[in-house]
Amino acid sequence: MRRLIIVAAVIGVLCLFLFMVAMMKLSVTIFFQHAQDDDEWKITFRTLFGIVRYTIHIPLVKVETTSPSIVIAQKTSMGNTPKSKEKRKKYTPKEIMDNFRKAREFTERVVRLYDIMKNFFRHVSITKFEWQTKIGIGDAAATGMIVGLGWSLKYSVLAVCSKYMKLKTTPMITIIPSFHQAVSETKFICMIDFRIGHAILAGIRVIKHWRGNRLSKIKAFATQQTNEGY
Repeated sequence: MRRLIIVAAVIGVLCLFLFMVAMMKLSVTIFFQHAQDDDEWKITFRTLFGIVRYTIHIPLVKVETTSPSIVIAQKTSMGNTPKSKEKRKKYTPKEIMDNFRKAREFTERVVRLYDIMKNFFRHVSITKFEWQTKIGIGDAAATGMIVGLGWSLKYSVLAVCSKYMKLKTTPMITIIPSFHQAVSETKFICMIDFRIGHAILAGIRVIKHWRGNRLSKIKAFATQQTNEGY
């Protein structure tokens, strides 16, 4: 009897812990800055009221024409600890194409992936959206055309984000044309948050609808038998 009480208490504590984790919010900040030939990516994950923080820095994205390949320098940090040693990774065109192929195969393997992701994004909130750009190629007419295309692109991205996610902030979007000199600068900041439980649920649904797993085979077999019965 005592053992049953201990087991029940352990299960209760575990369920309470899992419930608390599921209800916790995860905040993700995406930062991108491009200034002429200097590019920087930074993605920060925060949870537990900002106590737990993990940051991925990608300060260098360089294209090598001799190989050819793309070199990415990446740093990671946890909380307020110093950045770890810089890690450089070189991606050849073949590796990039292989990654695109694997991503396409993944989308093809998951049944109803669009519906799963659409349902997940319904629970994602955008709390900050800033996109500032300064651009020019030295020619006034061509610069005006590029600025028009830039506004169309930004509003299209914002429309897609607001369609699938909850926009809880006033977007700050600017484009400053430079008619007399060649300039290429942009700064993008986007903050989103969602409950960890919704992400876990989306992951479970992806596994459930993965083509070839036993659950999918059982469901397909049951559907086939039902159709044959009719």
